[in-house]
Amino acid sequence: MRPIPDTAARAAAAVAEHAPAYRDLPLAVLGAGLDHHAFRVGDLVVRVGGDAAREAALLRLVGGRLPLPVPEPRFADPERGVLAYPFLPGTPLLGRTPPADAAARLGHVLAELHAIDPVGVPDEPADPREWLADLTGPAELLRVVRATPPPVADERVLAHADLGAEHLLAADGRLTGVLDWSDAAVTDPALDFARLYRDFGPAFLDTALRAYGRDSPAFRRRITFFARCAALEDLAYGHPAYTRAAARSLTWLFPTTTTPR
Repeated sequence: MRPIPDTAARAAAAVAEHAPAYRDLPLAVLGAGLDHHAFRVGDLVVRVGGDAAREAALLRLVGGRLPLPVPEPRFADPERGVLAYPFLPGTPLLGRTPPADAAARLGHVLAELHAIDPVGVPDEPADPREWLADLTGPAELLRVVRATPPPVADERVLAHADLGAEHLLAADGRLTGVLDWSDAAVTDPALDFARLYRDFGPAFLDTALRAYGRDSPAFRRRITFFARCAALEDLAYGHPAYTRAAARSLTWLFPTTTTPR
């Protein structure tokens, strides 16, 4: 996706104001999501979109407390919606095979994350009924999801809440970082396993939950529900890399349902 001119201009203006040493370096496009664009300027990643101040505060809260690197804010420009941080090595795992120890390592990471006192982080209950409200997709898959919404979880933890393959970096056979904390909230811990299940499958989920140190049928039901919703959302998104991964996940998320080819 090509960045709209305004996002590039906002990124350049923020760099000029907050990191003048980078002012004359070229602005290279790194990628884009539904609500942000990312650029690289020298050794900085400059993200445009979302609540930059909120994400910077969250990164400072979790930074150094997790056994996996996260971005360290260099500056935040709330007025322009710009956040900058040093480039983390690695390539996103979307469409790639994860490192052999990734499931166990992420289980340990999530155990640490979910134990952090979420001071100042907003509470978002992850109500399954709200997830269903605008969900689209093949009718037979929608029937399955709509027939099995779990109740709202009683517990809340500090969660990344968008922990999919596209936000996990890896290099040389190891995980090297977790990106995009813009959706982090005090919410259902099942959200942090849902996209891992969607992207990497049942065996990965089993290993991650063992490392996490907690499992139950009710927890699995919530994970499965949110994973199914996330897969349908990616099918609707239309980006080829996301739709290919989502289509693959239907074989384990809807194993008894005839899925479209």
